[in-house]
Amino acid sequence: MLPMEFRDRATQFIRTLQQIAALRGARQEAEVLAQASASLIETGYDNWNNGVTYYTLTLEVPIKLYAQLDDQRDALEKSIQKRMSELTRAESAASITDVVISPTLAREAIDNSSSETEPYEPPPAFWAAGHFRLFVSHVGHIGDARKMAHALKGALSSYHIAAFVAHDDIEPTKEWQAEIESALRTMDALTALVTPEFLSSRWCDQEVGIAIGRGKLVIPLRAGADPHGFLGKYQALTIIKGGAASDAALRVFEILAKNDQSRARMADALIECLRSSGTYERSKKTMSLVERIPSLNRGQVARLVQTIDENSQIKDAYGVPERIKALVSRIGQVDTT
Repeated sequence: MLPMEFRDRATQFIRTLQQIAALRGARQEAEVLAQASASLIETGYDNWNNGVTYYTLTLEVPIKLYAQLDDQRDALEKSIQKRMSELTRAESAASITDVVISPTLAREAIDNSSSETEPYEPPPAFWAAGHFRLFVSHVGHIGDARKMAHALKGALSSYHIAAFVAHDDIEPTKEWQAEIESALRTMDALTALVTPEFLSSRWCDQEVGIAIGRGKLVIPLRAGADPHGFLGKYQALTIIKGGAASDAALRVFEILAKNDQSRARMADALIECLRSSGTYERSKKTMSLVERIPSLNRGQVARLVQTIDENSQIKDAYGVPERIKALVSRIGQVDTT
């Protein structure tokens, strides 16, 4: 493997490229390089012909500058990658194969699931920070549905999924309808406990309609009744009365991890939870969940690899750094969106 010195020269590299870009009249490229915080992330290794280590150069820029780049970002990344290849051509054991320009994340950016067409709303306090946010639609005044929703909420926490269950999460002093509306505006997906009483509930119908209207994934859980109306087009999971909530939680997680509407947010939540891991055991368990995500985008790949250097509970957890590098090599660049 290459000595650490190469990776530690990221800032030196981009400051040199900044001057070259300015001298060649590439003003926008020079501005990006001048304002960027750079890091080199190891993303692969080829032991053929004395060995070559592959790196991705990540450039974090202020949010305002990032927003100004728009459709020019891809061209800038390619141009900077080309200049980096020229600059480091004498490094026979290193190759910078990719450049990723990303915004400097605000502290709560990981919790913002709003699309570009929706105004940003800070996540309410009942959502656990950094977790995937799942709204559980159910008939709250029915005892069986309440028990199932409560049990499901507890089981989902093992997968870093924060479940909103109205009778658990609404404070008595707050208007319940306003809290439900806030949860619906800030959720990442919805699951519906379809009990016989669910079919006649106007509130539950509206909750499902809001989720569909916002383009969020809806997962029906058949709990004594078949999905109807808008829910009828979704394949439902069957919950056996008295069955283990852990089984239902696992099946819900698997859908969230694989579905195009929820996969990216689920990956974001797991990577954030991995980054903040406080024990070796938690690092190993969270990594096992990350490995079940079928694809990651470039920003997620960069953040995942960075966790090794940022958190000793990951770096020193037996096998975890190797599993991260193996995952990046296997699926890291499949999804480039």
